[in-house]
Amino acid sequence: MRRKRLLSVTALMLTASMVFTGCMSSTVKKNAEQNEPASAPEAVAENNTSEAVSDEEGEAEEAYTDIVLWDDSTDGDANTLFQELADGFAEKYGVNVERVVIKGEDLRTTVKAAINSGEGPDIFTYDSGAGYLGVLAKSGLAYDLTAVAEQDSWNDLFKESALDACTFDGKLYGVGNQLESVGVYYNKDIFDKYGYSEPSTYEEFEAICAELKENGELPLMLDDLDQWPGYHYESIWLNAFAGCDAVSDVLALKSQFNQDDFALGLDKLQEIVKNGWTIESPNAMGHDDARKMFLSGKVAMYPTGTWEVGAFGGEEGLGDKCGFFFLPAPEGKETTGVFGLGQAIVVNGKSANTYTAVKFLEYMFSDEIVNKWLDAGFIPATNNTDITACDVTPLFADAANTIVTADKMGSNLDVLLPSKVNEVTANNIQELLAGKKTGMECMEEKQKILDEEVEKGNFEAIVN
Repeated sequence: MRRKRLLSVTALMLTASMVFTGCMSSTVKKNAEQNEPASAPEAVAENNTSEAVSDEEGEAEEAYTDIVLWDDSTDGDANTLFQELADGFAEKYGVNVERVVIKGEDLRTTVKAAINSGEGPDIFTYDSGAGYLGVLAKSGLAYDLTAVAEQDSWNDLFKESALDACTFDGKLYGVGNQLESVGVYYNKDIFDKYGYSEPSTYEEFEAICAELKENGELPLMLDDLDQWPGYHYESIWLNAFAGCDAVSDVLALKSQFNQDDFALGLDKLQEIVKNGWTIESPNAMGHDDARKMFLSGKVAMYPTGTWEVGAFGGEEGLGDKCGFFFLPAPEGKETTGVFGLGQAIVVNGKSANTYTAVKFLEYMFSDEIVNKWLDAGFIPATNNTDITACDVTPLFADAANTIVTADKMGSNLDVLLPSKVNEVTANNIQELLAGKKTGMECMEEKQKILDEEVEKGNFEAIVN
């Protein structure tokens, strides 16, 4: 998964300052095997409020209590990181942090019922979009962090984007944990073999794909057996063809998906399959097998997220032979990268242990701990990181430079939209890749379901 880190503090600052000026987004998803869940311990303290976090001297009034953490970091460096965070907090404050590791999709479908039944976690990871965390906030299942954020100066600690993405109706219900982007990785050996540089227009990208196929190479990997990669493909191609501003207008309910540029983006995605520029049946290829093919040197390019930078650019990956670029826009249009926050860290709105849960959240990003995120290959969405003493791989430097020099950053749609819209999208992208639907048919159906969700009150305009 993720291992190394970015180029410099300056790069990190520039990356974050760019993020939510204009187009916004939120993260990437990933499936993994589910570990055995543990049962939640009995609550041992009365419900705390953010107003009672500290006294006049800044000393804690409340007693620390045992807490339960749910997260979906089921493997790799992320799993190691969250275990270290839980163990470190437990040791420092003399409490137990019971960690329950749950597959992402299962966490999303079970946490609401668990909280309502009183068996839910005290603190958990969750998608930060209006269709996810926003729903929890509206139903009282996420704890209002507004007062403690003001009291403890979270505006100084966290990037503005990390707080804005978790703010609904003027109140804060979580914090974004890391900065992520989605783009195209490429094998430099294959590019060098044919004298290619990174394409600056979509037409150049197509020409590379066509020539690689003629020479017996596999130009691009697309896999969608797991369906979540299809979300990212949609976001990448829509932002490239419709543009960041057009996507933002749809999210702000000022416009609609069923427009020609949106449909063209998906038609171009479909053409990759029709032209034989990827494997014959993307819907039959799982993500893990797709990664293995790319890392074995059998594929020239692979669109996926920056959570793969550590694996792809490390010693067990392609090392310095792996590069990264944003899918370029057609000639005459501005290239738009796709950016997001990894996830939100959320406190249970009905927990009896909110004081300790909030303190654990702050501990995760404290000065003494924050560089552990870098060691695990994540870019924390905070202002207190120190990267100067860290090693970097060439791929990290490449990805960082690509992000920093982007003029605009587009939205990763799935975490911003309601689950009903995403269900339709997942099925439609598979049908698109199979040649059974056109881009416009996909966009019309997506807009229809979005309109229904707006009417039901399940989605509100996202205005930057």
